[in-house]
Amino acid sequence: MRLAPLLAWVCLAGVSVAQTTLNPDEARIAAARLLVGGQAQAAADITTVLLKRDAQDTTGLLIHAQAMRTLKRYPEAQKAARQAWASAKTDQDRYGASITMAQALSSEGKKTRAQIWLRRATHVAPTPALRARAIRDYGFVRKTNPWSVNLSFAVTPSDNVNNAPRDNTLVLGGLVFTDPSAVPLSGVEFTSDLNLRYTLSQSQKKRDFIALRWTENHVTFTDDAVPAGVEASDFSYRRLEGTVGRDFISGPDAPRQTVAVSFGRLWTSETPLADEVRVMWKQSYARPERRQFTWAASAGYSDRKDNARRSGVTADLSAQWFRPLEGGSALSWSTQIGRTDTDSAALTHTKAGFGVTYTHAKPILGGQGQLALGSSISQYDHAIYGAEARRDVKTSVSASLLMVDFDSYGFAPKFTLEASQTSSNVTRFETRNLGLQIGVQSLF
Repeated sequence: MRLAPLLAWVCLAGVSVAQTTLNPDEARIAAARLLVGGQAQAAADITTVLLKRDAQDTTGLLIHAQAMRTLKRYPEAQKAARQAWASAKTDQDRYGASITMAQALSSEGKKTRAQIWLRRATHVAPTPALRARAIRDYGFVRKTNPWSVNLSFAVTPSDNVNNAPRDNTLVLGGLVFTDPSAVPLSGVEFTSDLNLRYTLSQSQKKRDFIALRWTENHVTFTDDAVPAGVEASDFSYRRLEGTVGRDFISGPDAPRQTVAVSFGRLWTSETPLADEVRVMWKQSYARPERRQFTWAASAGYSDRKDNARRSGVTADLSAQWFRPLEGGSALSWSTQIGRTDTDSAALTHTKAGFGVTYTHAKPILGGQGQLALGSSISQYDHAIYGAEARRDVKTSVSASLLMVDFDSYGFAPKFTLEASQTSSNVTRFETRNLGLQIGVQSLF
């Protein structure tokens, strides 16, 4: 089929003829050349004719969307890109439609929706190079987006979902007390975490932000022998936390820093357990060869609703080192020391811990492997369970696989097998736990 004369765009293109006719393929090429040449209105005139002829012309829709975006007619650009996505028959066309839609949304300031369409682009990208381009564009839009949304979800089957002791007896003054409800129970733990962050103002050296975080943890028993009076809801909790802070840097070689203050409430089941306030300061130093050192200090106060004596102050100091290894693997170390002071002798203690994590570069069963080891010691101030003050030593080891070859829209499943053991001079607090966590993680 021949198209009607397109005298307007021919004149704009500088062609000195009175009239010309083009077939659809020639019209698309001409529109694309005009668009590249900076003549968006002329390109739009051509694609308007093309779309009157065939409203499902995917290539025409894509060119039309780009022309509308250049002309800052963003709703029309988005409408054309959405129609192009619906009419696309190949991944190449779907990729083009999703990239075009993301560009139109981003230009109008709708950054979060643009990121969603860029995830679609990574999912349908026909080549690794085009996928890499979509990921790069995603990173750029994320940096310019005042909103940041992080959502995680995990399912963890465990043989001790209630974190019960290995021995449910306690000896006090020569008397033996037994707690029949304190026995390990198998079950499944469901954890979800939503973190919303909004940038209030931003410059080259600082960024002020507010954040809201909602965390939920629910437990379901799969054990047939649940003691009387023990409910799964007893081991569930919810936490709501609001934060106000600033990210800043004082110079080109200075560390990146964050100062923040947080306010939160913690519930067990449906009952308020504590109101919390915490201040935090963090510094991160970039070193040569992608090495990094980060340290953080925090202090907070917890107002307990169940027992006022349990209210008190906590303080933590932590540090982490990250070092890439040859071949793309990586190694990181972390250390932490903390202090809890309350009027309750059962809670007042000092804690110190150390951990190391190794990330393997080469794929293992189609995934990125990681091995982590950790150990901590908690020393309590007062001897309330015997002649000596309570002292706990916890060790843990975990192995995880992030299935990078099985991602969908930039999200990949992650499997983590973790074993932990707490040894104590008070047998009531000795525990063992083995669990498999199944979750989802963003790759970019």
